[in-house]
Amino acid sequence: MKIGCNTVAFRNFPLDFALEKISSAGYKYVEVEANLKWCPHADPWTDDPLDFMKKVKSYGFEGVSAIGSHRELITSKEGVEDIIQNLKWAKEAGIPCVLTGEGRKPEDMSTIDALMILKDRYAEIAEVAEENKIFVAIEDHGTISLQPNGLPILLKLADSEWICVNFDTANIHRGDYVGTDRGKFEWKLGGKTSFSETELLSKVAKRVVHTHIKDVVGRDAVTLGKGEIELTKCLDILSSVSYDGVLSYETEGMEPPDESYEMICRSREFLINYFEN
Repeated sequence: MKIGCNTVAFRNFPLDFALEKISSAGYKYVEVEANLKWCPHADPWTDDPLDFMKKVKSYGFEGVSAIGSHRELITSKEGVEDIIQNLKWAKEAGIPCVLTGEGRKPEDMSTIDALMILKDRYAEIAEVAEENKIFVAIEDHGTISLQPNGLPILLKLADSEWICVNFDTANIHRGDYVGTDRGKFEWKLGGKTSFSETELLSKVAKRVVHTHIKDVVGRDAVTLGKGEIELTKCLDILSSVSYDGVLSYETEGMEPPDESYEMICRSREFLINYFEN
């Protein structure tokens, strides 16, 4: 397993600021957010992929683990178009996967209807993913995937080796939802759902290609090892299936930059200590 960090920790600052902080903390892999209003550190519609990678490598990183691009795939055809563009751009940039979620199911829509929509949209996305040899990693991030059996259902629905999982260790625990489209982002905190992160991970571990390693107290992200998440058990599960991808430390970037920097430094130490012991 490799250790990385998401630029969202510094989402209110330019990409160069985030890259410098993450690099100086000792990380060799970085995940970059392409989440529009939420964290626009990359824009695959306008950024040159080769110039982007040149900038990243100038800070000493060995690679970009993923591009984060959450979209409303249930309710927005534009979301599908964005993911397809992300896949083509990621191939040019040499980035192995694009992270996304299914989005929120409207209250007046049945789950069956939502799954039918997703089935067609996943098929369209999977075709482009296969053409470009880039993984689409579904995160436990939306209405369906934040249920205990949600991710397994979505993976079966997709029926493609190129649609896999970005497992977030904290999302299903706190039951929170973040949605992003081209005009706004929506964050629904304090959801009533709260399920076991280890139970979900055990069901999908063999399909995980990228991991958001996150710890929380209540709904707030904290330094790894300081919160409520059973991180060691999650890491043990990933080890048991020989996961060799990136563990990307993630916060929501709510803290002042000096506090965020302290968090990413201490969290890296937590992961190094796990591997050494």
